[in-house]
Amino acid sequence: MNIITKLMLLFCFVSSCTFTVSANVKDKKIVVALDGSGDYTKIQQAIDAVPANNQERTIIFIKNGLYNTEKIIVPSDKKLITFKGESREKTIISYHIYDCTGGLNNKCPAEDVAKWTGQNIRTSASVTIQGDGFTAENITFQNTAGAVGQALAIFIASDKNVFVNCSFLGYQDTMLLGKDGTRSYFKSCLVLGRTDYIYGGGIGYFDTCEIRSYGGGWITAPSTPKDQKYGFVFNNCKLTFVTKSPRANDDKQPFSLGRPWHNYPKVAWINCDMAKELNPLGWPTTWRMDYAATSTDLHLYEYKNKGEGASMSNRAKWAGLKELSSSEATAYSLENVVKGTDNWNPNKQ
Repeated sequence: MNIITKLMLLFCFVSSCTFTVSANVKDKKIVVALDGSGDYTKIQQAIDAVPANNQERTIIFIKNGLYNTEKIIVPSDKKLITFKGESREKTIISYHIYDCTGGLNNKCPAEDVAKWTGQNIRTSASVTIQGDGFTAENITFQNTAGAVGQALAIFIASDKNVFVNCSFLGYQDTMLLGKDGTRSYFKSCLVLGRTDYIYGGGIGYFDTCEIRSYGGGWITAPSTPKDQKYGFVFNNCKLTFVTKSPRANDDKQPFSLGRPWHNYPKVAWINCDMAKELNPLGWPTTWRMDYAATSTDLHLYEYKNKGEGASMSNRAKWAGLKELSSSEATAYSLENVVKGTDNWNPNKQ
């Protein structure tokens, strides 16, 4: 409590006045509600209202509802934005564009693609994050295109992002960590998909998350740069299998930990619970990357996992695939993985 607040309290004690002290006067708050009870009815309107090159955090509180008429972008000059949903299950940001042959600029459906321009149509993502220091809590991000090709729920190209208690729902390419070296932290989240549904060259730390797979595909498609120490780290996560896929034949097939996309993929699974439907090979294909099986610059690591799919006895015999020792596993703490050169701590975002 500062001296001014103390003096106000003393004055009010003797004068019987009342006043309210803000918990954090620096945070600005904007409310979005479909029923018109907030400041805006559209999420993009709230983002656009944040001053360019802002230096203070802005909380965009999003009331319950299905927000499915916008393809949303947080541009690079809008930093320190928080999406805070009223409820994870009922605050849903959704769209349906997907990559295709033909359509408009190879995206479909053409009539909806035509509504968006510039960076907001660079990918099929329902939400694109380019502004650093983004956070989200109690939100579902989804792409409802289904089993039709690349259809992102979210494209993250910013640094120092935090997602808490969020869901990311899709089928192919649900989540793209699309800029090498950028850092994102996921706590108590759900990621659903089938094909390469967590992919890219960014750094992602998934802490106590559920990674839910349809059968027949691959969780990750990493493209980690050779000189980047970390790629995707899954700590205390639960790998689950779900039926009733958009493609019926998926239900009868196992899922895999990943397949290498390009560069030198790095993925670590630490203390995770792995479902019985996991392909025992873990990484069953080199997928047009001949050196994937022989290069020690790929780091595909596991440590003290459990569950019916956790045995490493039948994993692919790749040079870069191994079980970590206890001492090696300590390097995969949250602090080590995301600290970078600025000692970022996502718990203090």
